Amino acid sequence: MLQSAEYARHVFESAPRATPEKVGRAVAARVERQSVLYEPGRESVFVLTEAVLRTWPGSPALMLAQLDRLLAVESLSTVRLGIIPWRRPVPVLPRHGFTLCDQRAVVVESFSGERVSDDADELASYEETFGRFEEAAVFGEEARHLLLLVMKEFRDLGDTLTP
Repeated sequence: MLQSAEYARHVFESAPRATPEKVGRAVAARVERQSVLYEPGRESVFVLTEAVLRTWPGSPALMLAQLDRLLAVESLSTVRLGIIPWRRPVPVLPRHGFTLCDQRAVVVESFSGERVSDDADELASYEETFGRFEEAAVFGEEARHLLLLVMKEFRDLGDTLTP
């Protein structure tokens, strides 16, 4: 939901058995799903670890574009973006990404795809886990400051990598 198209392309191209056609369809679908972020009356809450911001596939330029995308999304009135900084321990070790959908379902991400579950016990477990991540995260100005700091570091890194 938060990935720029180029970042998503890089993610899907690195998947096993990726083909240009599969990658193109996957990127288009991911970008299309992002329209929900702009719907009035709907709130989307995301929590990332600082490690995610610093784990960079591709190039510093790709990460700068992705971080710029996060700044843009964070500024939406319909979005709350939280980041768990390095200086805070994670409350639960993240094993994989997941998305809670309106307290009705959870989408669990894996290397080979996604699985949707509406099982009440599984949903409750993911809701509790998300709540713990949300409590550990910084939001608003603190999150923006952290994004800008990481962007500066990627700019500096990019400067050292160019001849």
